[in-house]
Parts: sequence; C-alpha cells; structure tokens
Amino acid sequence: MTQPPSPFENLKNLAEQDNPTTRAKDVGRVLEAIPALQHWLREVRQGAVVEMRAEGMSHAEVGKELGLSRARAQQIAEGRTTGKRAEAGKAAPGSGTPS
Repeated sequence: MTQPPSPFENLKNLAEQDNPTTRAKDVGRVLEAIPALQHWLREVRQGAVVEMRAEGMSHAEVGKELGLSRARAQQIAEGRTTGKRAEAGKAAPGSGTPS
C-alpha cells in the first residue's frame, strides 16, 4: 500500500486495520470530514496571512514569503476563494451546487 501524503502519515493506521468493514467505515468517516477539514485549514491560513499583514507586511511581501502572487495573498487575507470553490459559489440558487 502507498504512503499517504505528508502531513497525513498518521492516517496510515486506517489502511492497516485488519477488519475490512471497520476499515471501510473509518475511512468513510474521514472522507466525509474532508470538506470541514479544508474549511478549517483555509481559516487557519487566512488567519496567518492576516497576522502577517498586521505585523506590517504588504500583500506582495506575504505573497513572496508564501510562494504566491500578491493578488492571491490578498484574496486569502480577504477570505476569497478561487477556482472550483469560487465557481460553486456563483451557481444559481436551487441548482444543487453548494456555495
């Protein structure tokens, strides 16, 4: 079995469970929690970027430090999303696509 990507090595124990039913259920619970984890991680990152700005760094300096563009650093600080998450937020009401 392959190694999970860093920093998720500690989830490897899920794949090593002997009982396939337990393994499938436990992995299913983890998969269902991924959107909440992603939301939390985005909030943590946004907080760090806001803190960097409060310490006097410009968006350009934050971007350079994090390997991002100035514009992306500003978007993160403002809590704006890009790509698929942003497009999902633009979906018409009632379309079934979460915002």
